[in-house]
Amino acid sequence: MRRSVLLLSAIALFITFILLLATLSTLGQIYSAIAAFSPLLAQAVITLLILLLIAALAALSYYLWLFLRPKRKRVVTLPDDRSDTAAMSLQSSQQQIAQIEDEIAKQALAAKSQNLAQKLSSRTFQMVVFGLGSAGKTALVNALLGEMATPVEATLGTTQTAHTYRIALPSQEEILITDTPGLLEASEWGEARAQMAKELAASADLLLFVIDNDLHRVEYEPLAVLSKMGKRLLLVFNKIDRYLPEEKEQIIQRLKERTQGLLHPEDIVTTAAKPAPITLPATSETAISETFQPEPDIANLSDRIITVLRTEGSDLIANNLLLQSQRVSDDAKALLTVQRQQQADAIVDRYQWIGGGVLAATPLPVVDMLATAAVNAQMVVELGQVYGIEVSIEEAKQLAVSLAKTMAGLSIAKGVMKMLALGLQMNITTALASKLVQGASAAYLTRIAGKSFIAYFQANQDWGDGGIQAEVERQYQLNRRDEFVKQFLNSALQKLS
Repeated sequence: MRRSVLLLSAIALFITFILLLATLSTLGQIYSAIAAFSPLLAQAVITLLILLLIAALAALSYYLWLFLRPKRKRVVTLPDDRSDTAAMSLQSSQQQIAQIEDEIAKQALAAKSQNLAQKLSSRTFQMVVFGLGSAGKTALVNALLGEMATPVEATLGTTQTAHTYRIALPSQEEILITDTPGLLEASEWGEARAQMAKELAASADLLLFVIDNDLHRVEYEPLAVLSKMGKRLLLVFNKIDRYLPEEKEQIIQRLKERTQGLLHPEDIVTTAAKPAPITLPATSETAISETFQPEPDIANLSDRIITVLRTEGSDLIANNLLLQSQRVSDDAKALLTVQRQQQADAIVDRYQWIGGGVLAATPLPVVDMLATAAVNAQMVVELGQVYGIEVSIEEAKQLAVSLAKTMAGLSIAKGVMKMLALGLQMNITTALASKLVQGASAAYLTRIAGKSFIAYFQANQDWGDGGIQAEVERQYQLNRRDEFVKQFLNSALQKLS
């Protein structure tokens, strides 16, 4: 690379030297010619020419520098604070919600967005206890709460199946802990409650996933899903008092192996939230045996929770809010997609009968003139507006002509006429069928064009890898099913007769 640069530099210097000599020679000749009449005028002309030459070289050098200088990297300023990022994402989702026309869905998403905004301002930390109904979740919650917790209002719609409490831990403003229903509760509402538990788990800043043995499949699958979602997890191995030390270590080792890549080993903690009662044998002083209830052993869990909250608390809240706002945004996008599809289909349906009606009323000798009958530039403009894309009438005409040429090149028009003529001539006279075939063909081709443009705008003005031809062929195949063609012909007879 350096040798090529040196060679090019040498060539450039040589050419520059030759040009300089030629320029000096030319200036000398000009000076001699003018000096024969007036030496003073010759000096003035040469001075002016030199100044113009210097100015031209300066301008050339400047633009050459602009051309050769390294391209400046576009600097995109992003918020340093994750809370600001979450706030921006929440604002974006609110703008999408405002475009939704379905009032019920709009209000539901707006309520979720408002709850997220309130949580962002309150900085309340949410912990959710998750797991099978038999894993000892409620006992663990009770052990964590102690006597410092007070019940608070449960999440809307879950007052019968989930309970939320407020607890105080060192260095934290406010922590809410929610006890969810079990994953596999044996009741007629078991499936609904399990789904509710999963939704609550997805909304947690910190999730306590409680098990009482090695991971079962019904536990591993939601654990993996929640971890891949970015949820902060602590895997709580409860009821360790039921195992011998060797058994407990073996289970812990298997848990570390199975959750490798999902959890850090230090996030697997052991507890005995409600140890089994211990029966003391009878002694000489006591004629009967006594039962002793050991205190809960949750020190490992409490220490890990405090460590996580101290080091990651603010980021966990912001990350969770960002994740939830993205979910709200995805829901809004899905609703907008359906809404826009309905609006776009209505536009295509309207324009297909406009185009078909015009051609049926005044049949043209050349039906392949798709630029006027099958593709309508105004339809392209209106479809662009549905998808928030401003398309000028000139751009719409270019798109329409391009698609018309593609359809003509594929001989779709002829195929459509043959297909529709066969269906129409079975029902009406030949003379009337001729006009209706032309009108129905124009309507049908307008439909294919409109559907192609919908796909084009849905893909952000991209025809895809196969280009415009592949998309037109795809829409043609989708719209030539026998059942659809029969329905289309019935509509054509009603609208174009």
